[in-house]
Amino acid sequence: MTVSSSGAVPIVFAPDPRHLRHPLERRVAILVSAIDVLLVMTVVGILLWGAEWLEARPSLAKYQSHAHVLLALVLGAPVVATFLRRRRRMLAQEESIRISDTQLPEVHAVLVKHCRRVGIPIPELYLSDSVEHTTSFSWRHHHCIILSTHDFATFPDAFDDVVDFVLAREVGSISLGHTSYRNELLASWVAPIPFLSGPLNHLRTFSRDRYGAFLAPRSFRAMIVAASGDRLRDRVDLETYFAQLDEETDSSGLLSSIIWLFKKRVPLAHRVQELRRAGMLRVD
Repeated sequence: MTVSSSGAVPIVFAPDPRHLRHPLERRVAILVSAIDVLLVMTVVGILLWGAEWLEARPSLAKYQSHAHVLLALVLGAPVVATFLRRRRRMLAQEESIRISDTQLPEVHAVLVKHCRRVGIPIPELYLSDSVEHTTSFSWRHHHCIILSTHDFATFPDAFDDVVDFVLAREVGSISLGHTSYRNELLASWVAPIPFLSGPLNHLRTFSRDRYGAFLAPRSFRAMIVAASGDRLRDRVDLETYFAQLDEETDSSGLLSSIIWLFKKRVPLAHRVQELRRAGMLRVD
């Protein structure tokens, strides 16, 4: 059964892959970029022409060295973004196993299925123990996915579901343009500023989750395996779990809703609730 955001109304249509991006993602990306530029210009202006102003405010002047570091990190974003992309490419070539139709063909077949459904060229797929989480990236004319063994080593019984859902999310990342240099540059620009990087990262996570739910609807339980464990994931009653989330959401205040934006990792409950609101959870 497919459930809507309320958990009661069935959804009888399949969403268009072109419309899977979270509706707030582009707006937040533009807003974050504008705030980042204004912040950098303000810091540069104060450091260059606000010496007397800072001297009159010793409580702010003590953070001058921090401002220099922040400015260096933001302005160095192009170098950082290029380095990270090149590093991932070298990792794929030197510390990974290339997955293909002759190497782990059953895993490669999952990737092919997802790519054909959204109409993108099949990216290079690698398996590695050297990355903490599965990641996708682009380098020159190469689109690549590095499948991390850590994503399923802890939950061997959930291997098929985890691989299906994880690859669906990374196909989404490529389709959404998250692996482009422009988007990675933006991520590097705002990385030193938590109140900018947090919302951007979270909304991109929600967009990728939508691709996961669309391409691998029967593998949704792979999302909750970290909480339930692989042996109990199929025994968890999802309707009861949804009721728990609704109760906890109703009791949470504005402060808790703001605090999670500063967290680097998006809480599982928020990811599940976003998919429910989009009407994209399939409970079989």
